[in-house]
Amino acid sequence: MSFITAHSFIFNGLNSADFGVTIGWIDSQADVSANGLNRELKKTACTNKTKSNVYGAETAEPISFHFSIVKADGKELTRPESIKINRWLTSSAFPQPLKFNDCDAYPLHYYAVCTQINDIMAGGRLVGKELTFETNSSFAFSGLEKKTFVITGTDNCFYLNNSADTDNGIYYPTITISTKSDTVVIENVTDQKSVTVHTQKLKADANGNKVLTLNSEHMTVTDNDGRLIPAGDLGWDTDYESAVRSGNKLDYIYWIRLLQGMNTFEVSGACTLTIEYEFPRKAGCL
Repeated sequence: MSFITAHSFIFNGLNSADFGVTIGWIDSQADVSANGLNRELKKTACTNKTKSNVYGAETAEPISFHFSIVKADGKELTRPESIKINRWLTSSAFPQPLKFNDCDAYPLHYYAVCTQINDIMAGGRLVGKELTFETNSSFAFSGLEKKTFVITGTDNCFYLNNSADTDNGIYYPTITISTKSDTVVIENVTDQKSVTVHTQKLKADANGNKVLTLNSEHMTVTDNDGRLIPAGDLGWDTDYESAVRSGNKLDYIYWIRLLQGMNTFEVSGACTLTIEYEFPRKAGCL
């Protein structure tokens, strides 16, 4: 399970096995204390009361991993090998995908930064490195999934099941729209909310399609080159409205979200939607 039984790991797109090293334990045991499952109660002191006022529980700390790497053949690390490994592990100052090759039937990954590298010496030889990876979340994540739906006038509904382990059950996906239509309306019927996108001001690609990506988690809209699209170019101005099936109209921007369980969507405007998601899992560091 996870890093305890894994022999190798993938970080920032590179496999530790490609550097000739394997996960090992040198005079140490697996530390699973920073597993992202510990929480703290936010409360007031109770000097004159029998009970404190509790305002909820918050995650105390994100997940961290502490383990060592050694050469697979048991030999010492040479200076060029050490430099190469250090360069790889410090290649990014921002969280990158971290996955342990544990052969589990339910694969998970994390987003982490390698924050500490300690050389392990034995008899004057460099025999390994002790590593610390700090993640930016108290969750592990299931594999990235992409689902594509071709929307036409007669086939404009689809369904998505949200099994995320978030505290409130809500998950914010990323949706890419490719369309020749001037207006696209995406409604989450289950959430009773919708978002309307006007594309007249957007530049079409070689096939005549206007492509834009809505990242609900970060509340951004980008074009096919990853550049931010101004809200005004989407028709998101003071006159903005978006209709829903009930007949009501929203006068604010709805960032598409998935409620816990099955979500029903209706779309108007011919287009192709690609929805990406990787559900968070309360797996700790195992």
